[in-house]
Amino acid sequence: MRFLSVVLFFLALCDYNHAQTKNIDLDLNSDIVKDVLQQDSGLIWVGTDEGLNVFFDNEKEVFYANIQDSLSVLNSDIDDIKIDSKNNLIILTRDGISIFNSNTFNFKQLKLNSKPTSVGEDINSGELWVSTENSGYYLINKDQEIDQHFKFDPLSPLSISSSSFSDGSKNKIVLSDSLSVFIATQNGFNVYNRKLKTFRRYFKGEQSKLSTNVIVGVQYFKNKILVASENEVVTFNPESSRFKKIFSPKEKINSFISINNEIPPILSTANYDYKLDFNAEILNFEPLKDKVMGPNHSVFKTKENILFWKKGSSEIIQTELNFTNKSILNINNPINSLSLGLGGEIFIGTNNGVKTLSNEKVFVQKISNYDGSNFFSIIDNKYVNIKDNTVELGYINSENSSFFKKKYSHNFSNKNFEINNGFVYMAEKELLIFDIENKKLINSNTLNEYLKGKIIDNLKIIDDFLYASFDNGLVSIPLQLIEPQKNYTSSTVKNEIILNEYNELLNKDVPRGFNDIEKVGNLFYVTNEQTSLSVYKDNFNSLITNYSFNGDSSVSLASSSPTKLMYLEKEKELYIGSIGSGLFKFNIEDKTFINIKSDQGLLSNNVYDFLETNERLYIQSGSGVNYLENNLIKNINIEDGLSNDIFHRESLHLNRDNIFISGNNSLQSFYHKDLDNKQNRFNISVFNIIGIDEFNNKVIVSKDENGVYNIDYKIKTLLVDLFPDNIYKSDQVQYFLIRNNANEIISNGYNNKLQLNALPYYTSNLDFYAINGSGEKSNNIVSLSVYNAPPWWLRIESIVGYIILLIISITLFVRYKDKKTKEKMEGERKAKELEEAKELQNSLLPKVLPNVNGFEISTYLKPATEIGGDYYDFFYKKDNYFYAICGDATGHGVVSGIMVSVTKAGLNGIPMGDPSTILGQLNKIVKRVNFGRLRMSLSVAKFNKNSVELSSAAMPPTYHFSSKTKKMEEILVPNLPLGGIETEKFDGVKKEFDQGDVMVMISDGLPELPNPTDEMLDYEKVYSCIKDNAEKSANEIKDALVYLSDDWAKGVMNPDDITIVVIKKAA
Repeated sequence: MRFLSVVLFFLALCDYNHAQTKNIDLDLNSDIVKDVLQQDSGLIWVGTDEGLNVFFDNEKEVFYANIQDSLSVLNSDIDDIKIDSKNNLIILTRDGISIFNSNTFNFKQLKLNSKPTSVGEDINSGELWVSTENSGYYLINKDQEIDQHFKFDPLSPLSISSSSFSDGSKNKIVLSDSLSVFIATQNGFNVYNRKLKTFRRYFKGEQSKLSTNVIVGVQYFKNKILVASENEVVTFNPESSRFKKIFSPKEKINSFISINNEIPPILSTANYDYKLDFNAEILNFEPLKDKVMGPNHSVFKTKENILFWKKGSSEIIQTELNFTNKSILNINNPINSLSLGLGGEIFIGTNNGVKTLSNEKVFVQKISNYDGSNFFSIIDNKYVNIKDNTVELGYINSENSSFFKKKYSHNFSNKNFEINNGFVYMAEKELLIFDIENKKLINSNTLNEYLKGKIIDNLKIIDDFLYASFDNGLVSIPLQLIEPQKNYTSSTVKNEIILNEYNELLNKDVPRGFNDIEKVGNLFYVTNEQTSLSVYKDNFNSLITNYSFNGDSSVSLASSSPTKLMYLEKEKELYIGSIGSGLFKFNIEDKTFINIKSDQGLLSNNVYDFLETNERLYIQSGSGVNYLENNLIKNINIEDGLSNDIFHRESLHLNRDNIFISGNNSLQSFYHKDLDNKQNRFNISVFNIIGIDEFNNKVIVSKDENGVYNIDYKIKTLLVDLFPDNIYKSDQVQYFLIRNNANEIISNGYNNKLQLNALPYYTSNLDFYAINGSGEKSNNIVSLSVYNAPPWWLRIESIVGYIILLIISITLFVRYKDKKTKEKMEGERKAKELEEAKELQNSLLPKVLPNVNGFEISTYLKPATEIGGDYYDFFYKKDNYFYAICGDATGHGVVSGIMVSVTKAGLNGIPMGDPSTILGQLNKIVKRVNFGRLRMSLSVAKFNKNSVELSSAAMPPTYHFSSKTKKMEEILVPNLPLGGIETEKFDGVKKEFDQGDVMVMISDGLPELPNPTDEMLDYEKVYSCIKDNAEKSANEIKDALVYLSDDWAKGVMNPDDITIVVIKKAA
């Protein structure tokens, strides 16, 4: 992929007149490439016989057919790749077409009855016309559905005249702005009426001016419809349906091809090619000078050329736009496709991968006639080049013209070099000097005698001194002692030369050699491996400070291998190169360091040389050249044509407006002012967005019709995959994320996959931009709107619901508390009243049972509430009367108690008579009190000497046991209750009541008592109990009935009062 970006940059500078083909190093899943297409976004799609590849930003994705996946491409054997005006990708395979949805990252499959051969788009309607080998045309509507299928129907004259379109040429159909579509077939010319959805056929004959039904092509040019058969070319007027012959060549027409609306169509026969000559209303075809097109050729236009090619051929015919200057390019592989990419790139699909057209016109030029070098320098448009044992001088130009070249007995390959004032100094075991002006090599025996035994590993000239480095120190030599014009004695040399030699005890501050020296004022900055960066004042015996790394990279040099030094006066900064640690900037005023590495834009962390110009500072590394401009780190590398080499220690040279880069094997140059115009503008796009859940499952995230990407709380991470449209230096593009409305900018470095974790719920607006290796910011900012749906329990509507529920709960709780407080107060009030009423009711019942001579009396009352509605009483006057009363007020509670009170008061207020009379009088009293719907049931029994009189107002039966007959009778007197009808007459009965007889009066609470299964006790069981116990005492009879009720209820509370009155006449 990296080689691809190099080639594509070269192509931007091509005119193809001297083009060559080069392979693009793509990681394809198959070398058999059927088609190549580059979208405006920069995506490169490559269709092979084994799948669809897409390449972007040094990455790739491959799409394969999957019979179980209806959203996959129909077939992995890709035939053609097309793109419509809406940027939809259309893939043609033998099974049909697949339309790629870049949003959902899948395909819409449209299966056809035979292999599709071409796709034409109707720009006005957005419809696609798809031709097939044997099934005619398919019309695909803008919703990407098959709307119409046009094929030959022998029974319908309104159908298309042929179903065969095997050649797949786009020159067979014209989709004009009119109501008609014009189609050329092997069996006549067809005009489709869009409104009527029918075809009109035109065959050979006088009307059509055609002499054959084989229509080669149809073109639309300058508002004219031109139809070419094998024998002639005619024009067709859609309004009048009239034809006019305009040209008939001597040979059979093979091809009729349109290029665009500016370049006239071309007509081709076996030996001649013709171009349409359009002059006002007169149409004619003029022969071309050269034969450029053959049968089944396709035509391809670039910015400055026209290319003709044929599928299966290995040749490309190239002409200028006027079809002149024909040349042939041999690809050396069968061509399957030809396409134009961004910036004029031409992609060629072959059976041996993807090739492209390029030439050698690049930004960095390689200088010819350069045979390698150990040392190279430029002085006043002249160069000096030293290699092995040869010194060469020449004029620096494109041909590197030499005017002096001489071999010497010395081998210069291992020397250290320095140049100054026309002299080249070379040293290792000896010091040699080459005088450029006099073209003379000088051996300073006097100096060499002094340097004997020392291996020189570096040279540096500062002011008027030559400094020579050796493993344990350095030597300072005045340049005047080395001048060849003067001869100095040994004693003079000894007095002037200063030897600074390291000694652990006596001279430990002296530098142990140097990699470089830079003088700033009277301070010497020295770099070496032992002490990193040291500062000396005036001389090398007076150490001021050392900046070896102390753990704090802001105040010490974080490198043990510093190399080159360069001081920039205007910035007050010392630039320090290093091996492996990048570039350092040392501020000599505040004594702080800043480190710049490859992750910030350097091509390499190895920095060897600097070159300062008025505009820029150039930095050389083993991987190319960086330069600093407007606080941006830019570069020149292999993608600009710079070849890798073992560059010299002093490798950057300025000559006029050209910068030269010298190495052991190459000399390269570029015009540095061209950098002002070298703009690498680019856009970035989103390849796809992948959501990852907590289980690491991945899913493509698509956007809705409003452009919003929707996820939910289950998605924990989003991967936004970005890429630039310009592959040039794409590996040097840095990506940035803007969040919180530009308040936060996050750098993602050179990683184009931006990982977003824990996005907040609801809408997040994210902006992305990029900066390339030339420091250029992307033209566009990619803006994404992501809606992260929270779980239902955290959504706004749920929170609002929680608040409403809380308010309601608080309101209900307050009301409940208020109600309970009121109920408590009411309960306390009622309890007090009930207690008083209970005391009142109890006062109404007899405190003790009367002691009536000759009678046994036993009673029982079990109220259902605190105040019962039941009532019993006795009225007894010795030797005068004895009455027994048993009653039941309707309901229970206080009102029932009041009813009982009124009844007792009435009994005490009326004269005692027969029971019927008593009930009649009581009825009037109760009715007049008006208890509403409340009533009083009451039985009154008057016991005489040997009889009993009984009357009842709606009370249950009274039970009478006769000791004489041993029979028990159930006495029911059917009267209305008290308080009903005021004039009610109450009936009564009279029974004998002798010794041993028993009378039992009860309320309905006893027979209607339920058990746990809600069954009632009923009157039959009461009857049997009384009968079984009738000969027992009154108390025993009462107790038997109480036991019966308790045993039946088994703990169930009685819902109604239970009253039992037992009277037995004693013996």
